[in-house]
Amino acid sequence: MTKGYLMARALILATAVSLAIACGPSTVGAQPTPQPPRFEPSGNQAFDEWRDDFARRAVQRGRDPAVLARLLAGVTPDDRVIELDQRQPEFVSPVWDYVNNRVTARRINDGLELKGAIRPTLEAVEQRYGVPTGIILGIWGLESNYGEADLNWNAQTALATLAYEGRRRQQFEGYLMALAEMVERDLASQSQLRSSWAGALGQPQFMPDVYLTTAVDWDQDGHRDIWTNRGDVAASIGNYLQDRGWRRGEPVFDEVRLPDGFDYSLADGTQRSIADWNQRGVRKIDGTEWDGATWALQSQLFLPAGANGPALMLHPNFSVIRRYNNSDRYALVVALLARAIDGRSGTLVRDWPRAAGSLNREEILELQTLLNGLGHTSGNPDGLFGSATRAAVRSYQAAQSLPADGFPTSALLNRIRQSAGVSPEPARVPVGLGRTGVRNLQRLLNRLGYNAGRADGVIGSRTRDAIRAFERAQGMEVRGRATDIVLEAARAAAS
Repeated sequence: MTKGYLMARALILATAVSLAIACGPSTVGAQPTPQPPRFEPSGNQAFDEWRDDFARRAVQRGRDPAVLARLLAGVTPDDRVIELDQRQPEFVSPVWDYVNNRVTARRINDGLELKGAIRPTLEAVEQRYGVPTGIILGIWGLESNYGEADLNWNAQTALATLAYEGRRRQQFEGYLMALAEMVERDLASQSQLRSSWAGALGQPQFMPDVYLTTAVDWDQDGHRDIWTNRGDVAASIGNYLQDRGWRRGEPVFDEVRLPDGFDYSLADGTQRSIADWNQRGVRKIDGTEWDGATWALQSQLFLPAGANGPALMLHPNFSVIRRYNNSDRYALVVALLARAIDGRSGTLVRDWPRAAGSLNREEILELQTLLNGLGHTSGNPDGLFGSATRAAVRSYQAAQSLPADGFPTSALLNRIRQSAGVSPEPARVPVGLGRTGVRNLQRLLNRLGYNAGRADGVIGSRTRDAIRAFERAQGMEVRGRATDIVLEAARAAAS
């Protein structure tokens, strides 16, 4: 390569650079920047501002404007979605109602029937992922009644509502982005975008991002069909749990018996080896010895209903089930369903302390406020009984030389009121409704989405079932009676 050639090439390059500077950026071959879609006003200015900004950011991240326009056109916030999000039964119903209303003979029998119908598939899935058939069916049954549950929301409406509402905006915007990607890649039809109120899809109730990363095409037909293909559903659940750390061959939990004088503050979520718990006098409730396979497990003691209820030793696989739904109660129901489907008992040995009662959301809100005022920090009062509130209750109990089990009862709330100088509220006696009152209650329940039947003022089985469902959702004592208290609560919910 000659010196003259190099000088000539340098001159050409310099001339090209000068021309580029003079003429500005080249547009030859450049793709136009996609513009975000435009929407008609929804009548809610704040929602429209969020929607337009979300669509702009979604396009910047590579989402298709045409798909976003199709998904979000005509969407408005759904107040019912927000209400359900704030009153999830994992948080507001008594633990015994939550468990007993889900571990039912019908759900167990339906699981056994499905197990018999697709046994070879379930056995192959268990072999592949290491997750027992009973656990897969427990989740399947709890999430969608094995595919029979109605999905009453459009996924985009549910996700947009929860993103706009703001409590978990970033999380639900991510789900909405993933839903748009599913549509772009033609992974789901419009009819398959029917969802739960939280935007969960299909029989395993996967959020859109989970579908993209975890759903399985078990029969290799080119579709990851979690809507109608039972093999894909079972494998997708198994893959999810394996990916989240399922430990093949290990138990989920054991019910245990505690020794006299046990320090209940040890049930604080701290993990200890089974050998350590054994030294502290903790034994299996059936009297059998801990076997060698579990001796080294790092497990935690759980008192779901306090010192007077069942005591459970939670092993690592229990926490894996919680990755599916972050609720101890949910994981317990899955494990109990699995036991029943596997031919063992689906109930606990020790009964629930129903007589102690359980607090509703308004009472939990008061409890949190009073505890904060007494220096036992429960976080921002929200009426939801989470880990911070449990720790605050345990702190108060320890300061009062009470068993520090972290379980709030009506008696404990009254004691906290006294400590805070607040007079306990007298119990209100419910009054039964006449025919006009029953008719009004039926109308309100029907409006709220609880099927009370025809508003005829007659209390039949359908009306009682609707009242019970409403009471559970409101965190009230579940009695199924048409009273003035239930009517007032229905009016408040409908207003």
